[in-house]
Amino acid sequence: MLNSNEIRLLLSELDLEGSFIQKVTEHDYHSFTLSMFSKREKAFLLYFETGTRNQHFCRTGIMRRKSAKAQRFTQYLCANIVGSRIMSVDQVEGERTFTFTLSHGGITRKLVFRFFSGPGANVIVTDEDDMILELQMRRPQRGEEKGRILVCETGRTWDEERFPIRPWQGDSFNSFIDRWYTKAVKEERTSDARGLLLAQRDRELAGLRNRIRDVSLREEKSRDHESLRKTADLLSSYAYMLTRGLSSVDVYDFEGNPVTILLDPSLSPSENINAFYQKYRRQERIHQNALEELDQLKTRLEERTEYYDALLNGGDVQLQTLEKALDRQVPSGHDRPPLEAGLRFFSHGFEILVGRNAKENDSLLRHAARSNDTWLHVRDFAGGYVIIKAKKDKSIPLDVLLDSACLAIHYSKAKSQGRADIYYTQVKYLRRIKDGRTGLVTPTREKNLFVVLDEQRIRRLTGSGQEEGS
Repeated sequence: MLNSNEIRLLLSELDLEGSFIQKVTEHDYHSFTLSMFSKREKAFLLYFETGTRNQHFCRTGIMRRKSAKAQRFTQYLCANIVGSRIMSVDQVEGERTFTFTLSHGGITRKLVFRFFSGPGANVIVTDEDDMILELQMRRPQRGEEKGRILVCETGRTWDEERFPIRPWQGDSFNSFIDRWYTKAVKEERTSDARGLLLAQRDRELAGLRNRIRDVSLREEKSRDHESLRKTADLLSSYAYMLTRGLSSVDVYDFEGNPVTILLDPSLSPSENINAFYQKYRRQERIHQNALEELDQLKTRLEERTEYYDALLNGGDVQLQTLEKALDRQVPSGHDRPPLEAGLRFFSHGFEILVGRNAKENDSLLRHAARSNDTWLHVRDFAGGYVIIKAKKDKSIPLDVLLDSACLAIHYSKAKSQGRADIYYTQVKYLRRIKDGRTGLVTPTREKNLFVVLDEQRIRRLTGSGQEEGS
């Protein structure tokens, strides 16, 4: 933070009296640049930053990035201060405050800069009688609000021993301060980015480990699927003993050991046998899917661990690289934007996004969906949009399509029916309805699918997949 003597030195190096304010460029809520012109210096830039840990002002050779939308205070400066001539520059003796007295169109205004610590920092515009016209930060408790008379500080003796000017090198103290704070801000942003990246790493890797744990449990539970096939084979060999109405049957297995097989008395013998084969095939499929998913998750965990290690322990990593990494929440071999709304699931290596209301549906279409992604929706019922993210050179497996269809039913008014017609198409074939409700679209080139809601799929997706809230 600048002290009063450093402010005095900075002002003494600037050719301000008689110069003109040509433009005001806002960078964020706390900072802006004045584009100046004087006969001796010609065009030059003055950078101001107040109310931050690195608040300061100085002449600069860098025009910082312009903010997307100007704040109220900057709009006032552009409308009333641009074009003004600086008649005088006055610093309160021994204080970190100074004033530009401005003249424009016969009107006199004052631009007051306060580089105090804490809530005292501010930039204030007054008329020639010190009545406040506009402020960068409104502080009613300090009497700093529009229409009030600004209470000016009383000067005190310059104290160069108590507030020494920091050792500096270069052509001017202004250029030194510009370099000093540019470096300080960069170091601060780098430190903040590393801290955020550490937290992101911990969340992401913990999520992957939790998913590996859940899928491992699913793999373990379905590991004994071969016993179901053996039971079905055994039951087939004793089919002659079976009749409808039996709740169990006592037989000998292929090794000669006595075995009791539980049956469904409401089913016929062939239906009971088929039921065991169906259970076997379902458990076999669950087991194979779990093995594939485990392999993918373990590979991803290894890749992500190496990725973060390289970023956080790789020596002099550039700030831009760290900030770019923060913009990509979970890059898993390919880039994807952070999910702004809705839920995210994974099925057989495919990413599925689900909206839960009109606002989330619209957000997914605007910010997350791409033209080749697949869109699903329940026909004739209100519900969420489901987006299957496309993978290069890979078609969508039937299981992924069924998982997505079940999610569409689960997050719709058709859930109570337990079944629904689903229509699906690529996002590029959706058309927005003019003046329609938020998120409302009409599909073309759609295909139809009748689906019965499979609660087991929903439990698998919500239990082992990663579900993220908006």
